Amino acid sequence: MLTVEEARRKFQGIIVPLATVFTKNGDLDIESTAENVQWLIDKGAREGNTVFLAAGSGGDFTSLNTDERKQVIKAVVDVTKGRVPIMAGAQSTDIRTCIELAQYCEDLGVDAAQISGAYYYDGKENDFVGWMEEVARHTNIGFSLYNHYYSGSKYDVPLDVMDRLIDIPNSIVIKWGSLTEDKFYDGVKLFLPKIAVIDNTLFAVFGHILGCRGWISHVPNFFPEGPWKVWDLMENGNYKQAQQIFDEFMPIWFNVVNQIGQATSGEGVFVRAGMNAVGLKGGYSRRPSRDNAVPNSVNDDIKRLIDQTNSKL
Repeated sequence: MLTVEEARRKFQGIIVPLATVFTKNGDLDIESTAENVQWLIDKGAREGNTVFLAAGSGGDFTSLNTDERKQVIKAVVDVTKGRVPIMAGAQSTDIRTCIELAQYCEDLGVDAAQISGAYYYDGKENDFVGWMEEVARHTNIGFSLYNHYYSGSKYDVPLDVMDRLIDIPNSIVIKWGSLTEDKFYDGVKLFLPKIAVIDNTLFAVFGHILGCRGWISHVPNFFPEGPWKVWDLMENGNYKQAQQIFDEFMPIWFNVVNQIGQATSGEGVFVRAGMNAVGLKGGYSRRPSRDNAVPNSVNDDIKRLIDQTNSKL
C-alpha cells in the first residue's frame, strides 16, 4: 500500500475519469477502451501530469456488472504498464462487491481504490465509517475517499466525518469537493497535513494555490492538451494565465455538459460527445443514458471550442 507521502508524489495533475466504450448493441468494447487509453499515453499522459480513474462514474460503473468492471480495470492496467498512476472505482451498494473489487485492484497493482459513501440510501455517519472500516479489514489497497455530494443520495460529507475516514490506515488520498466554496476551503486546510488532496470542484486554480496536487476533469478523454497546459502553468506559478485558459474553455464545456445533462442521465454520455467530436471511439451509451438526446450540433460546438483553445495554447 502506498504511503500518504507516496500518494502526494504520484497523484499529481489531471485525474481523468476514463470513458468505458460500448458497442451499438450494448456489449462492452474492451479493445476500443484500451485503444483510447493508449491514445492518451501517446499524447503525453505520464506520472506527474495525469492519473487514470478506471471504471468510475465517468466510466459508467453503475451500468457495469462486477465482471465487466474487472475487465475494464484490467484493460487500463495492462495498457498503462505502470506509466501513469491508476485509481479504480470499487464503490457498490453491496459491500461484498466493494471488497471483491478492492481485493482485485490490490492484486493487479492498482494504486488506489475509490470508495464512496451511500449513494442510494441517505448518508448516516456511522454507516459510512463502519463500511470503510469493514472494507479495510479485507484489503491493504490504499483508499481514495470521495465526497460525491452532487449525485445519488446528495450526501455532502461533514468535515468531522471525513476526518474520521482519514484516520483509517488505508486512506491515502481524497477527492474533495463540497457544495460551498467555504466548506471546500475549510476541508482543504484540514485535510492537507494528513492526506493527499485532489480538487473535485470547479476551483482548479484556487485548489492548486491552496495545495491540492491534482484536479478532476473529463476533458482529457478528448482534449488533454488544454488541461495539461493549465496544469503546467499552475506548477510554474503562472496562475493568471492558467485561470485565463481555464475560463475560456471550461464554462463553454460546462454549458455543453449541462445541455446534455438536462436531457439524459449519466456522465459517460457527455464524455462520448467530446470523443466522437474529435474522431475517437466514444462508442454508444447504455441506459439510462440516451445518445439520441445529444443534439447534432454538439459535435460542431466542441470542435469549435477545441480549435479556439488550441490557437491560444
